[in-house]
Amino acid sequence: MTIESILSPERTHCGISASSKKRALEEITVKLAGTTPGVEAEELFDKLINREKMGTTAIGNGIAIPHCRLEGCEEITGGLFTLEHPVDFEAFDDRPVSVLFVLLVPAEEVDEHLQVLAMLAKRFESASYRESLISANHDGELYQVAIADLVSEVKQARS
Repeated sequence: MTIESILSPERTHCGISASSKKRALEEITVKLAGTTPGVEAEELFDKLINREKMGTTAIGNGIAIPHCRLEGCEEITGGLFTLEHPVDFEAFDDRPVSVLFVLLVPAEEVDEHLQVLAMLAKRFESASYRESLISANHDGELYQVAIADLVSEVKQARS
């Protein structure tokens, strides 16, 4: 599983304006619903908010991976968003979130969902990867950074 297999340029947005976690999720759900067949913004927002009530999806270092299961969702679908200004997501490290990778998961999917979460968490461990995402100036650049080969990135860092 790769980021490129679940993310598309249409679901990659740089510099979303939001003043809170709730507002960020509202903006994101509208954008995802507009580019994902069968996904309604209101239902998606409710699912993401309910997931956040169970516990934050912030994983630290300014990153959150909001995710939910959806009836009618046929495959794991991702959306990548950076925020114009970081917002509080109640992260364990108390850092506000500026990068959100949203996952929409088929209702019955379990194993692949966990594999994708693990793959994303591993990608976000790289400080240079996180910084490159945050530094992106437009949607296209954000998408290219997101799908960049991490192995190449590590080799360049060691050179």
